[in-house]
Amino acid sequence: MGPAKIVRMLATAVAVIAAFVTIPYAGLIMALLGLGIGYFVAADDRVRFLVTAIALTTAVASGLGDIPAVGEYITAIFGNVSTIINSGALVVIGTGIYEKVME
Repeated sequence: MGPAKIVRMLATAVAVIAAFVTIPYAGLIMALLGLGIGYFVAADDRVRFLVTAIALTTAVASGLGDIPAVGEYITAIFGNVSTIINSGALVVIGTGIYEKVME
C-alpha cells in the first residue's frame, strides 16, 4: 500500500467521520489531506480531477439536504469531500502552471 492510497483512505475516513461528529480543526485536516491527494494525481488524471472538483462543488449546492433522515449527512459528507478535492485541485493547478513555465 503506497502513500497515495493511505492519504486517500485517511481523507475518506475524515470526510465521513466529520459528518457525524465534531473533529477539532477538521477543515484544516481535510485541506492538508487534499493537498496530499493533489500531489499524487497523475498527469493523465488532472483534467478528470478538476472536473470532479467542479462537479462536487455544484452537487453540494443542490438539494441533497431534502432527502428525509439522511440528506443532512449526505450533504455533510459531500461537502467534506468537496473541501478535500478542492484543496487537491490547488496543487493540480499549481503543478500544471509550474510544468508550463518550466518547459
